[in-house]
Amino acid sequence: MRLSTLSLTLAALAGSAFAVNAADGAYKEFKSWQVSCSQTLSCSMRQFISDSPVSGFELQRSGLPEAPVALLISPSESALLEGEDEIAVAISVDGGAPVSFQNADIAVDANTAALSLSGDVISNGLIDSLKNGTTAKITISRGQMTAAGEIPLAGAAASLLFIDEFQKRVGHVDAMSAKGDKAPNPPPPVSDIRRFADFPEAVRARFAEGGECAETEEAMLDGNALAHKLAEEQTLYVTPCGMGGAYNFPYAVFVEVYGTVSALPFPTMQEGAPSAVTSAFNLSYDYEAKALSAFFKGRGVGDCGTYNEWKFAKGAMGPQLVLVEEASRDCPSEIDENEAIDPANWPKSWPLQ
Repeated sequence: MRLSTLSLTLAALAGSAFAVNAADGAYKEFKSWQVSCSQTLSCSMRQFISDSPVSGFELQRSGLPEAPVALLISPSESALLEGEDEIAVAISVDGGAPVSFQNADIAVDANTAALSLSGDVISNGLIDSLKNGTTAKITISRGQMTAAGEIPLAGAAASLLFIDEFQKRVGHVDAMSAKGDKAPNPPPPVSDIRRFADFPEAVRARFAEGGECAETEEAMLDGNALAHKLAEEQTLYVTPCGMGGAYNFPYAVFVEVYGTVSALPFPTMQEGAPSAVTSAFNLSYDYEAKALSAFFKGRGVGDCGTYNEWKFAKGAMGPQLVLVEEASRDCPSEIDENEAIDPANWPKSWPLQ
């Protein structure tokens, strides 16, 4: 049994949607920076600053060739996000000349209560300044209102390098930190889905009232939903589907073949016999191996529950899922904090022994 090295996991639905799974190698902390990358190669590095007029700073970049870098600035005062007055943001590092963003370069991200800044921050030297600097001062101005805060930059260089490495840009011309002469890599075969509108109509209808995913909030998609073009006229969609609990979140998988969309059932075992369910919890997708796995936790520490693994097989009307392994464990009466949790050692209901 293997746990997928790249996972789709829902972060806490507060503030920015930020998929975090320390076990999959796509999450790191460098000093006060939190860095997270998804299997679509989209990455983000951010930090929060308490008791500051500027409470958060985040850098985002997709895995596409020569993708632009977006900066998200979170002011503590919500009034800076509202109104008709012109808005401006200036970022200076260690007292150097500021890089300025004017009204046309700034959008309000309502989901994260942040200002999204656009511009070529690689070519204008801001990324190098963040990498090599000690402190960044951010000043936000709107009409008569002004807010200024400082962001410590310790760990920024390591964060930027981690993103370059994860996105396979080291030595390439489109790297942020580790530039070289190589041409950009081709785009990955998977892409992020951040809005319901990014789905084709037949999938989008599943999120409408009466659909099986009707309770899904759009903010849940960011970092957790993706599209994978399997072949010509054949696309796979992996998405949150419905509301979960504290540590179990439901997902569905849809496949579009020549414009027809169908939900893929997840084969499982029930009372010793084959069965199927329409959703899986805490789903992981390994797009290179074309395999999925799910871990329904019996409780938050993950020392019990059910683990499933599936692979794709060719079906008459497109890909189908085949159950590779299912293992489960009842929750012990007491939690052993020193116990190594390994579903590979749990009793298996499939394959039959």
